Amino acid sequence: MGDYIRRVQNIERLQIAARPRVPRIRHTIYVDPDVRRNDEQFRKRYRFVREGFRQILDMLRDDLPEPIDNRGYPIPPEIQVKAALRFYATGNFQIVAGDLTDISQPSLSIIVVKVSNAIARKRQQFIRISEQEAARAMQRKFKDIAGFPYVIGCVDGVHVQIQPPPVENKEIYRCRKSFMSLNVQGICDADLRFINVVARWPGSTHDSRVFDNSLICNRFENNELSGLLLGDKGYPCRPFLMTPFRNPVGQAEIRYNQAHVRTRSRVERTFGIWKKRFPCLKFGIRCKISTAMKIIVATAVLHNFARDIGDPDFEPDEDDDGEDELQLNDDALGNAVRQTIVQQYFL
Repeated sequence: MGDYIRRVQNIERLQIAARPRVPRIRHTIYVDPDVRRNDEQFRKRYRFVREGFRQILDMLRDDLPEPIDNRGYPIPPEIQVKAALRFYATGNFQIVAGDLTDISQPSLSIIVVKVSNAIARKRQQFIRISEQEAARAMQRKFKDIAGFPYVIGCVDGVHVQIQPPPVENKEIYRCRKSFMSLNVQGICDADLRFINVVARWPGSTHDSRVFDNSLICNRFENNELSGLLLGDKGYPCRPFLMTPFRNPVGQAEIRYNQAHVRTRSRVERTFGIWKKRFPCLKFGIRCKISTAMKIIVATAVLHNFARDIGDPDFEPDEDDDGEDELQLNDDALGNAVRQTIVQQYFL
């Protein structure tokens, strides 16, 4: 009898072993911890107030279909946008930023690229130069600062640290401060909004070369834009780009320089506000170069979006990039325009 029972039990075990295994399906549901956070805690983590975040989400929702991550469940657009903003806000390694939002590192990497691309594609909508009536209104705003006429924007370069790229000539990315970077050209208006961003040049590139090869310089040279830009001593004086006197002579040139410095400080303040809202720009972007470029443009778009909707600024740090000094030959016509401004406005 005992042998019979054992044979039956063995047959049952074999039958169970022979059954096809049905994989267990994980039904993981995101629990949003932000419902417990107050508005200031939310803003510190995502760099926008809740209403600003909702507007960003509405703007991007159609561009962010739900992907499947490597653990088998969809990630809603809301979580994707939060994950990308958290990455911009921390500058952490992706695995750390992923842990903060309960997303795997490979999935977070995909999300950061997708969200950054979706935001960067909005650049024509948010980053544009004033023309005609708007340009004249911007000239009046700039003139109200320190009396400098005809200004529609201030230009400068800022270094955004990146990880050493896996390329043969990677030393071209080493800037004068000895770290790997992209030299980003930014032009801002009197409202501290970007009207131009170029984020593709290695850190060793001089500011003037970035500007000379930019589309906006070409538009000025072809008389498609009117008005003046202000730049520091790292640029040559040109008919549409006013720089300070290196060795001012007389009170009129000193007053010109003083007005120039006060007016051009808008671009330094813009950089400071931008970096403070998105600390990854200050502490370094740990992604491949193409992704870093997209993140820089995306955060510039978000900076302008924040100013458009009146989202409060984070108190900026002092920008410490300094001037990209190089002895450049000023344009003769540029010198003539500069002297005319001195004679008409600063005597």
